[in-house]
Amino acid sequence: MTGEGSFLVEDFINAITSQLDRVQDSLRLKAVNRPLTYALKDLSLDLQVFVEMDGQGSIRFRTSSPNETGASTVHLSFTTITKPMIEENTISLAVSRSPLLHEIGFDEEEQKRLEQLGVRNAAQLERLGTSTGAKAVARLSGIPVDRLRQALSQSQPQLTHIKPEPVPVSRPPVRPSPPQTSPGTTKPGGGTVVSPPVFEPPGGPKQLPPRAFVPPAKTAFEQPVLTPRVPGSVISPAVKQNVSPVIQVAPDTRRLQLFGNNLIGEKGAPMVRLNQQPLNLADADEERLIVELPEELNSGALEVELPDGRTLSYDLSVMTGADGMPIGVDEEVMPFTSEVDPWNPR
Repeated sequence: MTGEGSFLVEDFINAITSQLDRVQDSLRLKAVNRPLTYALKDLSLDLQVFVEMDGQGSIRFRTSSPNETGASTVHLSFTTITKPMIEENTISLAVSRSPLLHEIGFDEEEQKRLEQLGVRNAAQLERLGTSTGAKAVARLSGIPVDRLRQALSQSQPQLTHIKPEPVPVSRPPVRPSPPQTSPGTTKPGGGTVVSPPVFEPPGGPKQLPPRAFVPPAKTAFEQPVLTPRVPGSVISPAVKQNVSPVIQVAPDTRRLQLFGNNLIGEKGAPMVRLNQQPLNLADADEERLIVELPEELNSGALEVELPDGRTLSYDLSVMTGADGMPIGVDEEVMPFTSEVDPWNPR
C-alpha cells in the first residue's frame, strides 16, 4: 500500500485474520507428522497512518509517506478466541439469512441511522422493535414508524403458490417390429405367408365406456367454492372468505413444491402438516420448499406454519376420474394471505 492510497479498517483486519486462518490450517496438516509444534498466540501491530472518513461514513487508514509528519499511531492487538466465544458474541446464521436493509427499501441515510443502533438486516430490526417498541426505534433512528413498518412488510415470509412436483413417467423399452410381409407372398427361405385368423368375442368387439370429462382445477381466486354447487344456489360472501384454497394432486404424487419469498426465518423453515402429521422437508431455501408426501396419500387439511407464526390452511384433494382412474394435476394454488403488522403480533 502506497502513501497515496487508503484502505478500510475492516478490509485490513479481515486480510490479516484470513492469512492467520491459513497458518492455522497448515498447522493442522503439520500435526499429522509432528505432535509438538508452535502456534501464534498474540499479534500486536503499531501503524503510522492518517485516519480519514469518507462520504459514506466509513473509517479509512492511509499510510504515511517517507518524511511525512502528523501521522497517528494506531495500536492493534490480535488474540485467539474459541468457537463458543464466537457463537456467543456474533449473530446466528439464521439471522444472517434475513434481507439486508437496502433490500427492504431503506436508503443510505436510513441505513446509517439503523446501523448505529446495531441493526443491519430485517430480523435485527424486528427483534429491536419487539423488545423496545416501534415508537422507540422511530425516535432513536429518526425514521417514521410507518416507514419502518412498510419496510418490514417486505421482509415477511410470503407463500405465493403451491404445485405438485411432476412425477417421472417410465416408458417400456421400444422393441423393433419384425419386417412386414403381405399375405400370399413368398418367404425368403421358401413357403407362403398366411395371415393369422382374427378372433372376436361374442357380440362384437368390446366397447370401453367413454370417460367423463373432468375440467381442470382452477386456482383459489378463480374458484373459491370447494363443493359442487347446486344450480341456482347462492354462496354468501362470508362463506367465500372462510373457504380454504384447494390443492389437487394425483394419487401417485410424492412431493409438493411451495414457492414464495423469505421462507427461511430466524426460527428455521416453515412447518408443513397434512392431517396434523408433520411432513418431511426434502429441500428448503428462501424461495422454494419441497415436502415429501406419505406413501398412502389421502385427502385432508394441509397447514403451512410460516416462521413469523402465521398459519395458512389448504384442502389437499387426491383427484380421480369418473371411472376411478387417477388424473394428473399440475395446477398452482395461490394462498389467501393478509397483511400482518410484524411489530404487533396477534
